Amino acid sequence: MHNAPGTIAVLFALLLSSLMCWGQNDGRWTLKPYAGLALYQFIGDEADGCRMRPGVVAGVEARYRINNFMSVSGGVEYVPRGSNLRNLSGYVRQDHICFPVLMHFHPFGPHIDMTLGAAPSFALHSVMRVRDQHWQSNDLFYRSDVLVPLGVSYRFNNGLSLGGRLSAGRKTMVRRDAVYQGEHYNLRGAKVNNNEVSVIIGYQFKL
Repeated sequence: MHNAPGTIAVLFALLLSSLMCWGQNDGRWTLKPYAGLALYQFIGDEADGCRMRPGVVAGVEARYRINNFMSVSGGVEYVPRGSNLRNLSGYVRQDHICFPVLMHFHPFGPHIDMTLGAAPSFALHSVMRVRDQHWQSNDLFYRSDVLVPLGVSYRFNNGLSLGGRLSAGRKTMVRRDAVYQGEHYNLRGAKVNNNEVSVIIGYQFKL
């Protein structure tokens, strides 16, 4: 999974470039592949030593236009969530597959897109590094979450879109009965949530 971000970014860049020659963007059904850069971080009561960790996001969404003011979409995306650990000279990384379901609003015309929704997310791979040691972090962190994405984007006439998104997790990621280096900890009541800020470029075309 360590080479997945670069591989996915290259594939989506090739796909976007090939679609530029024939895409359309005003249909009732549309498809949009996208990719972008993001900053991921754990935040919460027990996340004082967590700092932002850069990464990529890549995915594809299918959208249905209900009317001129509203549309709905569903999709799938890859996100390498986690956080840098300042006090431990390490990081937590969780490669997630995410299934965002979004409502899109167009109060200022078809080119400006404001989004709100829910995004169930599941970790495919989870690892924690402290200094020079690596180990699986399944006994310390949960592997699933539900995030609430808020975003805004602008779509150009040729179908290319550029936007930003803020996503906040609704579930604490630290296990209530966590195991760290063989020791058991009672972390009931601790709050450590996913948080991410991303800049995304995509290409929307008619199906």
